[in-house]
Amino acid sequence: MEPIPSRTIFVGDVHGCVDELRSLIACLHLSPNDRVIMLGDLINRGPDPASVVEFVAGHDFECLLGNHELDYLQEVEHSERYQRLRERLGEELHRWILALPSYIEDDRFIAVHAGLEPGKHPADSTRRVLANIRTWDGSGQELSNPAYPPWYSFYTGRRPVFYGHWARRGLNIRQRTFGLDSGCVYGRCLSAYILESGELVQVPAARQYYVPPSLRKTRDLAARK
Repeated sequence: MEPIPSRTIFVGDVHGCVDELRSLIACLHLSPNDRVIMLGDLINRGPDPASVVEFVAGHDFECLLGNHELDYLQEVEHSERYQRLRERLGEELHRWILALPSYIEDDRFIAVHAGLEPGKHPADSTRRVLANIRTWDGSGQELSNPAYPPWYSFYTGRRPVFYGHWARRGLNIRQRTFGLDSGCVYGRCLSAYILESGELVQVPAARQYYVPPSLRKTRDLAARK
């Protein structure tokens, strides 16, 4: 019997949507040879962030440090919400989050939570930039200002870059950059991309779990009309 070819699979931001993650992994029909890389933001906003972390760690999937994991690590000692999450996670899964890398690369790709700082290898950027960048102002002071161009408009590298983080922009597959945060927690879908075949696999969200603050006012105004 010929060996089953290995696949490299990138999964966008889950944000606590554990049922959708389980469904997506079931659709992928993983083999022991497959490599799964979660692009970060396993936690916050959705219904069961602790179960998402437990599922990912329990399956030995690789995972990047997202801005929400970074916020958790920075604020857990001062935030009642994050202290409750740490209690649910337990010490082993807390240490697992502590060890998450800011980027993963090999000869075929670069994976990062938010994006790359123009002109730099990710090893030369801070965790803050790699976990938060959307746009580039030339200095890194403002990482999400729509007045500036998106970071990927500066990217000229030969390796494809896989990232999440930008749910408002949604699925954003370009020639060399692949944005996979398709807004599951916003009620859209959870996405995975298979490097070797170029196949996109998606499952729909069961419902809308979270409305971003920028849209709440618009929704409330519409409800009052």
